[in-house]
Amino acid sequence: MSETEKELSTLFGALKKSPTKEESLSLHAQVETTLQKALKNPKSFQYPFENLPFLGKIYSDDNLLRIYTWNVPFIDGTFTYGCIIQHKKNNTLTVLKIKDAAYKPELNRFIAPNNWYGALYYRAIPVTYKKKTYYTLLGWSGNDDLTNFKTIDALTFNGTRAQLGLPVFKRKNKTTHRHLLEYGARYSMSLDYDKKKKQIIFDHLAPSSNKFEGVRTDYGPDFSYDAFQLKKKDWIFKEDVDARNNF
Repeated sequence: MSETEKELSTLFGALKKSPTKEESLSLHAQVETTLQKALKNPKSFQYPFENLPFLGKIYSDDNLLRIYTWNVPFIDGTFTYGCIIQHKKNNTLTVLKIKDAAYKPELNRFIAPNNWYGALYYRAIPVTYKKKTYYTLLGWSGNDDLTNFKTIDALTFNGTRAQLGLPVFKRKNKTTHRHLLEYGARYSMSLDYDKKKKQIIFDHLAPSSNKFEGVRTDYGPDFSYDAFQLKKKDWIFKEDVDARNNF
């Protein structure tokens, strides 16, 4: 494993210095192939990969999945992404792939693993209802050089085949397959999960002035917070929650 980790470290180092999009895409493909090879080792699920700071590696809250993500920035301010999901049971892999280019996903559609939008996932929350489990993913994506977005999405499996999107996010009279928070690239925002309260809590985004209503480049946190409360299998939107002990 250590030799493969060194190989991956070299590839990520080359990616950081890559002068062209074409070279970056070639290195990105090599990272994906090399990482898949490494993850076929049964010991890899617990291997720390501590010498790979540019590789995101998280465990789901039930410790049954490990999700690896990385991004490749281009000089035009856009990105591409990689994602490999490792299943603890049988040490099988699920790969999410971007078909053409990373994109901002629609709120009301299922997304196949070969048409992924691209994101860096940092939390995977299992939701079990009537003996069926899906994973709520919290992620970040650099949309372009003007805006970023964070996603709350639902990951389901049929065997090891993945699908993103479930109609479990309920806000007023609307139900969506995912929730999207787009904000100006010059800002930062918080999005995290409170396991005790069973709440996904996040900054409320607003423009700096009413005249910029709808202009997402001007949206940032307004020092209030909203949340999704888990109820059975659904996430119910709650406005203006108390998050003083969360962030």
